Amino acid sequence: MQNTISQQGRYFAFDAVVIGSGIAGLCYLLEMVKLKPNATFALITKGKLHQSNTHYAQGGIAAANAPSDIKDHISDTLSAGDGLCKLDAVSAILEKGPDAIQYLLKQGVLFDRDANKHLLCGKEAGHSDRRIFHVGDKTGAAIVDALLKELSTKQNISIFEDHTAINLITQIEPHQPGASHEAVGVYILEESTGLIHVFSANVIVLATGGAGKVYRYTTNPNVATGDGVAMAYRAGARVGGLEFYQFHPTLLYHPSKHNFLISEALRGEGAYLRLPETGERFMQRYSDNMELATRDVVARAIFCEMETRGMEYVHLDITHKSKAFLQKRFPMIFDTLLSLGLDLSRDKVPVVPAAHYMGGGILSDVNGKTDIKRLYAIGETAFTGLHGANRLASNSLLEGLVMSRNASNASLVFIDSKPDLYKPIKAWDSTTVVDSRRASQINEHWRGLRGEMSCYAGMVRTEAGLHDQLKLVLTRKEIIEECYWKYTITRDLIELRNIVLVAELIVRSALNRRESRGGHYREDYLVKLEDSEHSILRGEAQ
Repeated sequence: MQNTISQQGRYFAFDAVVIGSGIAGLCYLLEMVKLKPNATFALITKGKLHQSNTHYAQGGIAAANAPSDIKDHISDTLSAGDGLCKLDAVSAILEKGPDAIQYLLKQGVLFDRDANKHLLCGKEAGHSDRRIFHVGDKTGAAIVDALLKELSTKQNISIFEDHTAINLITQIEPHQPGASHEAVGVYILEESTGLIHVFSANVIVLATGGAGKVYRYTTNPNVATGDGVAMAYRAGARVGGLEFYQFHPTLLYHPSKHNFLISEALRGEGAYLRLPETGERFMQRYSDNMELATRDVVARAIFCEMETRGMEYVHLDITHKSKAFLQKRFPMIFDTLLSLGLDLSRDKVPVVPAAHYMGGGILSDVNGKTDIKRLYAIGETAFTGLHGANRLASNSLLEGLVMSRNASNASLVFIDSKPDLYKPIKAWDSTTVVDSRRASQINEHWRGLRGEMSCYAGMVRTEAGLHDQLKLVLTRKEIIEECYWKYTITRDLIELRNIVLVAELIVRSALNRRESRGGHYREDYLVKLEDSEHSILRGEAQ
C-alpha cells in the first residue's frame, strides 16, 4: 500500500514484507494469505520471480517415502551432518516430510509417477533409501512454477521485481535495559529509477537464499550474494555455521556455460567419476561408497585429483545407461548438454566442484525466529542446525517448505500489531553521494575476492591461508565501505558489500574451527574434536 512520495523515494507500509522468491518465500506468502486474507503483503525480489536457487534445483526434494522411513531419514541426516546436527531441528523438520509432499501435490506439482501412477523416488548420495521426489531433472522449476501460478491469483500480494534490499531498519527502545531489538522496515533500491524506498512492515521475512557468488565456481544464479545474512548481521543478529559451505561435486566445466549443475541424481542412477587421461575410476581411494559418498567427500576427492595431477576437470560417465533412459530421467540435462555438443549417452562430461549450498546462516529456530523481534529467516539463509556440518542431498527444499509454513503461524502474533516507533523512519539520505567512475572501478573487486576465497577458504584450508585471506578481505571491505558511503548506490555495489561481509564471516568461522569436520577441511587440523560445538558470530548493530 503506497502512502507518500519523497524526493528520495516512496514510503510503503505492509503487514509483512518477504525478501526472496524461492520455495521458502513463496510458501510463506501462500500460507499467510490463507491465515490473514485481509492483510497486505509485499514480495521483494532483486531479479525476476523465477530467479532463485529453488528454480535451478534439479534433483528433487527429500522426504520419507513411508512412515517407517522417517527414522532412517533422520539417521542419514545425522550421519551426513557429522556430529553437529541439532536433533530437535532434524526431527521437527524431517517428520513433516510426507506432509510436505502432499502439500506440493495440492499446489499442482506433478511429481514423476510409474506406470501404476505411484510416485517415483530417486536415490542420492548419503541416503539409505530412495526418497527423492522429483519432476524429471527440473524439480525446482516445477515447484516454483506451481507456486507462482497459485500466487498470481492473490490480490493482496504486491510484487516488486528488480528491487534490491539494502539494509534492515531496526530500533531499540531508548533507556530501557533489556529492551527488545526489533525490525521495523527495510530500505529497498528500485533498479530502474535508482530511487531508494522505505518499506515498513509489522513482520519482515528473509528468504534470500545462499551466497555462492562468494566463490569463483558456483552452481547458484547471479542473485545468490548472501544478502539476508549480511543485512541481519549488520542489524545485530547472530549467524552460525558459515564455515560449512557445501561444494557440489559436479558443475559442468564449459567455456560458455558457467553455472550449469549436473545433478547428483546421475550418480544416484549409476554414473561414474573417471580421470580424463586414463578413464580410471578414482573414488575407491576416498570412500567405500565410491561415487555415492557424501558431497563433501566426493567434492574434495575431485579437488585433490585435479590439484595432484594438474587437471582442470574430471569426467562424469553414464554412457553405460541407455539413451532412452537418460532422455526420460534427465531430459533437461540431456538436451542442454546436447546443445553444447555433448551426448550424455555417448560422451563423458567434464565437471568441477563448485560452491553450492550455504550450510550456515542467520541463527533461527525451526519457526524462523531470529534474535531480532519481528524478523524471521527461512530456508537456506537460516541456520537451524538441520544440516550440521554437511547438508544431506535434497533436504534443503524440504527445510524451506517446512520452515515457511511454521513461520507463517509463528509470525501471526505480529501481523496485526504495528511496532511502536520511538522515532519516525527516516527517508534514505543521498545528499552527500556523488556519481563517479569509481563506482564502476569498484566492481573489479568481484573477481579478485571470488578467486581468493576459492584459493584460501574453499574446500581445503590452512591457518596461514585463512589469515592471509582475512587480511585481503578486510582490505577490500574498507575500500568497498568507503565507496558505499560516498558514491551512488547500485545493485552491484550492494551485492559486493554483502559478499565481502559474508566472505569475512566465512573466514572467521573457518579460523575458529580448528578441526576437519563435514564440509570444513583443515589440512593442519585433520582430527575431529571430541567436544565440537556450533560456531556462532554475533552481529553488531550499525
